[in-house]
Amino acid sequence: MPKRTKEEIAAEKEKEKLRALRRGPDLDRFLEGKKRTFVSYAQGARIYSMNYYSFVTLAKAAGANIRIKKKVVIDLDVIEEYLEKQCLEENGGV
Repeated sequence: MPKRTKEEIAAEKEKEKLRALRRGPDLDRFLEGKKRTFVSYAQGARIYSMNYYSFVTLAKAAGANIRIKKKVVIDLDVIEEYLEKQCLEENGGV
């Protein structure tokens, strides 16, 4: 196996950095230790047993979307408050 030159090693490291940037931020690092529960659209749709696009619409209506670069996370606490408020309005404030 031939030895790699310093230039080849540097080029490989640069390519790895670019791949990491394309993957986006490590959301677990940003959300670690937080009290609130954050999920992706797909995870939220599974939690609430909803269609994906119905959950996206619900999250947007509740204003629970948080954009981090090109990723979006949903704050489940905001969704819960929104759903409770909607139920109270439908039941006449009971």
